[in-house]
Amino acid sequence: MKEALTIGVIGLGNAGTPILYNLYKSNNYKLVAFDIDTKKLNSIPQKVVKASSIKNLTKQCNAVITCLPKPEHILEAVDGENGLLQNASVGTVWIDTSTTNFKQTQKLANKAKTYGVLMLEATLTGGVHALQNNNMVCLAGGDKETFKIWKKVLQDAIGEVVVLCGDIGAGAITKVVSNMLAFTNMVAASECMMVAKKAGLDLENFFDAIRVSAGNSFAWETVVPHIFNQKYEAGFTMDLACKDMNLSYLLGRDLKVPLDLHMEVKKKMDKARTQYGDKEGCYVYPRTLEDELDESLSMKGWDNWGYDIKVVDGSIVVKHKNRPLSKHPQYNSKNNG
Repeated sequence: MKEALTIGVIGLGNAGTPILYNLYKSNNYKLVAFDIDTKKLNSIPQKVVKASSIKNLTKQCNAVITCLPKPEHILEAVDGENGLLQNASVGTVWIDTSTTNFKQTQKLANKAKTYGVLMLEATLTGGVHALQNNNMVCLAGGDKETFKIWKKVLQDAIGEVVVLCGDIGAGAITKVVSNMLAFTNMVAASECMMVAKKAGLDLENFFDAIRVSAGNSFAWETVVPHIFNQKYEAGFTMDLACKDMNLSYLLGRDLKVPLDLHMEVKKKMDKARTQYGDKEGCYVYPRTLEDELDESLSMKGWDNWGYDIKVVDGSIVVKHKNRPLSKHPQYNSKNNG
């Protein structure tokens, strides 16, 4: 790659803004940004060039990273007369971090080739907190050689752990399945916490006991503290969570795989979205149980809780921050985790 590589970021939401700042902090690139919300655009560092349009951004960049909420937003940004593909120079690389439909991704990647544009998927997992610390995991898809060349950019933008899942489409499939598992575990974790509450167990002690049991999961480690502090992960909305659950449904339909358990979880997620609204946090499902049974699962002392992630022996590990002291000494290390 040439020195002073110019990278554009389209979409300054919960993913695009930290990605832009991670690249900015690396001090390795010239940066250009665009968002339809001028307030977001005006709040970024002065050294970042503010593009007037996607067309304007694309003409300035060697690579463009899209960070958009839904498949239709990607299509709008990339395709058409004023989109990325028709205005990119030959050799431009398009990196898409969005969670989207794998068939659309494959079609757009093939279309990109006709314009001389290379595509990489760079889907994200691990939570916005981790991305803000440049420590999220990237589930990539694309050509091996292109991936090898651009891996350093993905690490600077997202985090050190970047996994090539396969050809274009593999990143979208892996991310959608990851979210399927996370939300299924979230629903299960919520129901288990309510069982513990109804049984009169100490909820914090119960939380820690499951953490060292065969029932542990990323969702258990991160959903339960959100239940305790009643914040429900507001950084990722129910609107987007249910969008991802529908992508999972489409994945099963297209590949002719029955997803009976997934469909039950999808119903519960849709119910929570209807009950509390599109903008509520994606972990709000436990509130449906709390309201139905008139039983709160909140706990004092968890207001400032947060987490980071670390990959140990190939597996993601949650590192808790600012949690109350546990009754179990092994959880009371320097970072409380």
